[in-house]
Amino acid sequence: MRALVFIPMFLGAMGIFAYNVSRLLQFLWLARPEPRWDQLPRRIWQTLLVALAQQRLLRDRTAGLLHAAIFWGFLILLTSAVEAVLEGFHPRWSLSFLGPVYTASTVLVDLFCVFVLLGVIAAAWRRWVQRVTRLQGPPSEQRDAAVILGLITVIVSALLVQNGARVALGVDHDGAVRPVAWLLAGLFPVAEQTRFLFEVAWWLHIGCILIFLNYLPFSKHLHVLTSIPNVFFARVGPVNTLEPLDFTQADAPTFGATDVEHLSWKSILDGYSCTHCGRCTSVCPAQQTGKVLDPRAIIVAVRQRTLDRMPLLLKQRRGQTLTPQEQALLQKRFVGDYIPPEALWQCTTCGACMQECPVMIEHVPVIVELRRGLVMMEANFPGELQSAYGNLEINATPWAFAAADRAAWAAGLPIKTLADDHTDYELLFWVGCAASYDQRAQRVARALVELLAAAGIRFRILGAEERCTGDPARRTGHEYLADMLIRTNVETLNRYGVHTILTLCPHCYNTLKNEYPRFGGRYTVYHHTQYLRRLLEEGRLRLNQSTLPTLLETVVYHDSCYLGRYNDEYEAPRFLLEILPGLEVRYPERAADRGFCCGAGGGRMFMEEREGKRVNLERTEELLRTGAGVIAVNCPFCMTMLTDGVKVHGQAETVRVRDIAELLAEHLPPADPPSAP
Repeated sequence: MRALVFIPMFLGAMGIFAYNVSRLLQFLWLARPEPRWDQLPRRIWQTLLVALAQQRLLRDRTAGLLHAAIFWGFLILLTSAVEAVLEGFHPRWSLSFLGPVYTASTVLVDLFCVFVLLGVIAAAWRRWVQRVTRLQGPPSEQRDAAVILGLITVIVSALLVQNGARVALGVDHDGAVRPVAWLLAGLFPVAEQTRFLFEVAWWLHIGCILIFLNYLPFSKHLHVLTSIPNVFFARVGPVNTLEPLDFTQADAPTFGATDVEHLSWKSILDGYSCTHCGRCTSVCPAQQTGKVLDPRAIIVAVRQRTLDRMPLLLKQRRGQTLTPQEQALLQKRFVGDYIPPEALWQCTTCGACMQECPVMIEHVPVIVELRRGLVMMEANFPGELQSAYGNLEINATPWAFAAADRAAWAAGLPIKTLADDHTDYELLFWVGCAASYDQRAQRVARALVELLAAAGIRFRILGAEERCTGDPARRTGHEYLADMLIRTNVETLNRYGVHTILTLCPHCYNTLKNEYPRFGGRYTVYHHTQYLRRLLEEGRLRLNQSTLPTLLETVVYHDSCYLGRYNDEYEAPRFLLEILPGLEVRYPERAADRGFCCGAGGGRMFMEEREGKRVNLERTEELLRTGAGVIAVNCPFCMTMLTDGVKVHGQAETVRVRDIAELLAEHLPPADPPSAP
């Protein structure tokens, strides 16, 4: 009788599940294609580390351990689910033919039933009693969590009762060892009632599994199915590049994304995989300073728009007529009706959201694609960017300075351009827009030149031939302008046969190193902290190790997002600071890969903050709380933002913001004026 009822129920449930999964896959196929099958060994390792070992979840020990207990229990309990299905076909079918493996699995299943129950109780406590901020959401989300936690509780509890009854009845499968069930067996009544309890528990167990399975495609817990594939297909290593656009396509329907089908299939999969855990939101600089931007809401909106729009696009492809209500839904604006436009422009592209996401969702590429759609398809962007774009087009810099004046900062220094001599040099010093025109950043450039000269490095600059790397245009969505700047720079660099580049700015560093190869520009690129560390380790650069009273300082170091989080470089700046005599180095609460943005990235350097607290003030306050007299930075954008923050807090006379190169230059031993590099 069990088989007569179970087999049609099982086949029906699996058929419904397969149908709903196939629909979700069709939606992926409607999105923009993007290759994600490269570097398979690294992808497999990434999946083992992040998805199976729960590496990112364990960054938050409490929540991580709770989720890990449930996740690992889920994987182990799959064996019991398979066995329950087999028993549905025949009562004595089992996995006992696996021998010792089966024995080990039954022990683990029994133990993890307890771990999962404890994890569910703790998760419910954190969500509804402790009320952890990032876990709070709309009522529908809370109901969804209650349904899932309730189903897991019933599934696991029923399995314990079922196995306890097996042991009490003495009908367990050969080789099964169930320590928890053995303890429970003594609680069961006489045989007839125990048989009844076993049947009830078995049906509850398998029935809730099938309900759970078919509920997932409509739940935020769809990540149970998609998180492992999502981690596998995530970018390998730091997410530090953007996909270029092909402007040679005359029939291109759109540049950037104006709706979900213009996003890549991986972005749609990200929407399926969002766990709604809120870790991205809890570290977002914009969200933490009272702005509209919510990274979690962006990804949730991607999924919601996918579920609303993609079925209608499929109907149109099949030649079916849409109802007026469906037409109205189809015509809704993704940016406007689902995502507030201002939220997209509040992003600093710092990457903190992606760093914390336990399933490696890529928030920033989605935001930039939507910015591209607004800029290039609708000419809809903040007014402040009009000036920056105009300057980039005319002067190849975001500021209103002439390109001919790029090398004016080097007046009086024995520096040659590549146009002067490109035959005998070790590297090209890429000065960047900030150090070319900003007086404060120029002092950093001069300090770096002093260090290079002391090490005997033969270098050149491009001078008037240098252009903005394109980073501000790319991050704010003007890909056409960025493309023009990048291709001009690549042509110049390749014409001179440049192989090695040194940068002051992490944004220039990231763009030249990671994005220029897609445009034919392949160079060895160093950030100045990396290169100075190399010179010190090789003995080419020597510092005065005597501690001078005037140099006794307390320094707090601020990590820049584009050097640290985007390129995983945290050690070089710390090495340089800690090697200096007379410095006490401190670090803020949020440091290294948990560092907090200065607020300048993603083009925010050129836009005003009109909502909430200014990001640079939030970061400056944290740095000032360390009591340090110097804030050490490695980025001209960070220099500007934190200097402004110190001034606003009235501490410009007591706290200085200095680049690491300046601190090193102060420790150069006395020497005769260097000869021309």
